[in-house]
Amino acid sequence: MKKLTIKDIARMAGVSISSVSRVINNSKPVNDEIREKVEKVIEETNFRPNALARGLINKSTNLIGVIIPQINSISADLINGIEEVANQNGYNIILSNSRLDTEQELKAIDIFKEKQVDGIILSSVDITERHVHLIHHYNIPLVVVGQKTTDSYIPWVDVDNYTSITEVVRYLIRSGHEEIGMIHGPLKDKSAGYSRYKAFLDEMKRYQLPINPDYLVESDFSTKGGYKAMETLLRRSTIPTAILCASDTIAIGDKNCAEDRGYFVPDDLSIVGFDDIEIATLIRPQLTTVRVDSFKMGSLSMETLIKVINEEELDKLEHYVNYRLIIRDSVKLIRKR
Repeated sequence: MKKLTIKDIARMAGVSISSVSRVINNSKPVNDEIREKVEKVIEETNFRPNALARGLINKSTNLIGVIIPQINSISADLINGIEEVANQNGYNIILSNSRLDTEQELKAIDIFKEKQVDGIILSSVDITERHVHLIHHYNIPLVVVGQKTTDSYIPWVDVDNYTSITEVVRYLIRSGHEEIGMIHGPLKDKSAGYSRYKAFLDEMKRYQLPINPDYLVESDFSTKGGYKAMETLLRRSTIPTAILCASDTIAIGDKNCAEDRGYFVPDDLSIVGFDDIEIATLIRPQLTTVRVDSFKMGSLSMETLIKVINEEELDKLEHYVNYRLIIRDSVKLIRKR
């Protein structure tokens, strides 16, 4: 069966195409008789106007492209935050999962441009020069979430990764730990990877504590990656009394590996995570971690994008969400310092 178009509806109602467009988009006044004719045909045919066709008239498709690096509990909360604000403001979202592939992210931006989305929210582990060039070239309203892009004049939303990690290090030191290690994320990730790693190094130096290279291991942000990283660390000649992990998923992998090899958390080894995902309270001992409101990151990124779409002047490019250190059971108090 042939799909109906606005032209078909106009013919069936005996009115002009422009009149049908005005009724559908509520763009200009239409007399009651014409409106009733059009609405009757639409109801009888169950006609659903194409979003792109509406966009040609309104210069808006009410579609938002969302690009995420992978599907997990954090990205799910992020999407929920984006979608809630989007729906409240008459937008729908189209989702693209890049699977941590830069080429897929760039391809998604191309596709969203073709679909004439009103704006894009981009969550990426690495905003490259190619990203920046394409974003500026297309001139599509865009907000980055999870990375800082101030230097590229692109608005962004993130947590203060540096300050939050320094707070964790100070907590471990107050608990009597001096031999502290870190299983950090990929350093190409300038936010959750490098920024958290640098904060750890800087704070250890600030307290004049030794930084043992053997206690520093890189991992991806997965439980499997955390497990492998802990295997590497446990093969070293000595181990730290506490390990700071760049994510809860890494921390859970670390904990599983340590316990598989006969270590007890926190008696033999204290572990701290980052994100406060749901499973952090389900494991035993419960995980000490940094709580980040991923839902708020999503909603704030969408609120910011709406301002960009409406060409409102932003008072700043940087937008931070709050964090909080959540102290639970995975850190041993050696002595108060």
